[in-house]
Amino acid sequence: MRRGPNFRVGAVCIVALLSLALVAAAPSKSKKKAKRTTPPKVNETVDSLAFFYRASDVPVQGVGLVMGLDNTGSDPPPSTYRQKLIEQMRKSKVEHPERILKNPTTSLVLVRAKIPIGATKKDRIDLEIELPPGSSTSSLAGGRLLEASLSEILMAKDGVHEGTPWVVGGGPILLGNEKSPNDPKVGRVLGGGRIKKEFPYILVIRENRRSIKTSSILMNAINTRFFKHKGMDQVGMVSAKDVKRPDEQMLIEVPVIYHQNQGRFFQVVRTLPVANTPELEAARIAEWGKKLLNPSTTAEAALRLEGLGANAIPTLAAGLKNENDQVKFFAAEALAYLNDASGAEILAENSVKRPQFRAFALAALAATDQPPSYLALKRLMSESDILVRYGAFNALRKVDENDPALGRVAVLEPRREELEDDEEDDLAVRAGRATRRPRPSRREDDPFELYVVDSDGPPLVHVSGTRRAEIVLFGANLKLMSPAVLSGAGQILVNASMGDDKFQISKISPRALGESDGKTTTSADVLSVIRGMAGLGASYPEVVSILQSASKQKNLPGPLAFDAVPPPDEGYLRALVGVDVTAKKDDSLEKTKLDEEKDRGFFERLRDRFNR
Repeated sequence: MRRGPNFRVGAVCIVALLSLALVAAAPSKSKKKAKRTTPPKVNETVDSLAFFYRASDVPVQGVGLVMGLDNTGSDPPPSTYRQKLIEQMRKSKVEHPERILKNPTTSLVLVRAKIPIGATKKDRIDLEIELPPGSSTSSLAGGRLLEASLSEILMAKDGVHEGTPWVVGGGPILLGNEKSPNDPKVGRVLGGGRIKKEFPYILVIRENRRSIKTSSILMNAINTRFFKHKGMDQVGMVSAKDVKRPDEQMLIEVPVIYHQNQGRFFQVVRTLPVANTPELEAARIAEWGKKLLNPSTTAEAALRLEGLGANAIPTLAAGLKNENDQVKFFAAEALAYLNDASGAEILAENSVKRPQFRAFALAALAATDQPPSYLALKRLMSESDILVRYGAFNALRKVDENDPALGRVAVLEPRREELEDDEEDDLAVRAGRATRRPRPSRREDDPFELYVVDSDGPPLVHVSGTRRAEIVLFGANLKLMSPAVLSGAGQILVNASMGDDKFQISKISPRALGESDGKTTTSADVLSVIRGMAGLGASYPEVVSILQSASKQKNLPGPLAFDAVPPPDEGYLRALVGVDVTAKKDDSLEKTKLDEEKDRGFFERLRDRFNR
């Protein structure tokens, strides 16, 4: 055959027969799949089968119109931004949009934001404002962004495309940003963005375990422990209904009790056993109950016991009586997320004495709806440490922003006047009055949130520079000191002569805005002065700038603090991997201990993920 004309045909046949034999001998796909879906081992956890996809924030952007400027605006040069804004104005039935853009009280701006993963429709995000290239606008002081639409930007081979509009919003502009706090050409609208859809977290099944069966195992393990009530039904926090490949990934929500510490929820979920029986659970509680009492393993043990649920409460409560402070803290923290407040005093003590645990102690206190935790947060608002005071206030407000202990008060008197046409588009209404600022009489809602905390601590005025327009006065009778000559970024002036107990508040309106000047007199009470400014039409940025001026000139009775939210501390991370940060140890010994703990696979990954 090698020499004959049929040699090639014969060779091909032999190769084909060999190939068929190899295929027959190879394991089938169904066998491979069966191997991947073997029952989980007793010691396997959710982390063994899946991981949380750490997607980055979703950037969105758009163009917007700022109004109310003191002749510092400009007519934008020809560009795609200008054309896009004009098209939007025409769709909103705005007459003569080109004339409005030429008015020096207006300016075209670029609006950007980032939607964090896990965001819901109830969340509010900051809008970042900046001028487009070629703009001759000199300042955005006193400006207000009309409602703008922000879309996701998609990169493709043929260029940049605008995706679905996910955010809408607007509001008064606070000058400056994180990089350039004193730049009048950039700014933020605090909490001005409203999200139009939810962006849930994603649980991804590990590649070698992907199957519908694994998906079912994970949902059973997580939803048995974590669920929410929807009417009369219990709905699990994990679902595969709205994903294209349920054998590869699922969507997961964060329970309300973990909203102030979402990272902890993911830590607990990773430790959940995927195979469980009453006998196994009893054995695990006994095992981790012993490890809870050891400072080097107490953090891991507390997380695992918390994952087992209410049956672990007695074991965790035993940790509160331990001599070691780190053991007591982690036991109290885990109990709080099981809605048990027996460790409330321990958490309150750590929030004051240990900065490394402060942020997490306050979040844990806010996780329960029990009286001991509530009373502890209320008491902490009178502490001298600013981070503790506002941290406790912030935690309590996130639980219930209408809680009486917060001292929410009205900024403006209720208005009965309404817009002539409620259905009229906001952009059309405002743009049609391009030369005028919105009048106070048109406002239905307060221009910002104002709180007066009945605190026994030293006087403090706190303002927010991110997420929300909020002023908090710690002390019921804070008084401005005279003499005072205060001016800010807007049109408001506040004056008082030496020894005066009355303050004159004036609004000097440029004639280009078509408004008349205004004046009012108030007492020296800080609350009254703030209300007086708002009554004359001052926006949140304008009021904040006056408070900053008062702080610089020593007119405030105490310090002015910005965003005094306790930050996460590295000490907490070190405690998670077994370093006893409550004991007095040499730094070199602590570093050695930390290096040794790197060999513990789960907690090494835990630390790295937490850090990211």
